[in-house]
Amino acid sequence: MEEVQIPRSARDDSMTFVGRVVSGTGQGAQFLVLGWVAAQLQEQLSLTPFPGTLNLRISTEIRQSLFERRKEFLRISDPASPDCPGYVKKVTLHANGRTCETAYLILPEKTMYHDVLEIVAAVSLREHLLLSDGDAVEVEIDPG
Repeated sequence: MEEVQIPRSARDDSMTFVGRVVSGTGQGAQFLVLGWVAAQLQEQLSLTPFPGTLNLRISTEIRQSLFERRKEFLRISDPASPDCPGYVKKVTLHANGRTCETAYLILPEKTMYHDVLEIVAAVSLREHLLLSDGDAVEVEIDPG
């Protein structure tokens, strides 16, 4: 798998890497319809997400780098279980000559998958970016 990470410089807090599209298990879609998730995404980001996530396979090193930066992300959590939050960060996606500037990476505090990221948006990202399993997607973490 071809993955490139562009390191952050002293003046630029962005990060860019490439992941590969993989099919998910449907758990992301189940997560997005939870009342507290939908309410917090709408309230904090004005986002009504498409009922499904785009899953990208990445290296464990990239996921670790993102996890170390999670305090820079928006924190969401179930009011009944605040000890297991998720972190959300706006990203720009590039694939197949197309771009989506209104997508969000969701990084759970606890996960079974240390090599898969889930991305949400108001639209089907597979359709918008013309994606199939195995396609490369460049992910740019928006600074700030």
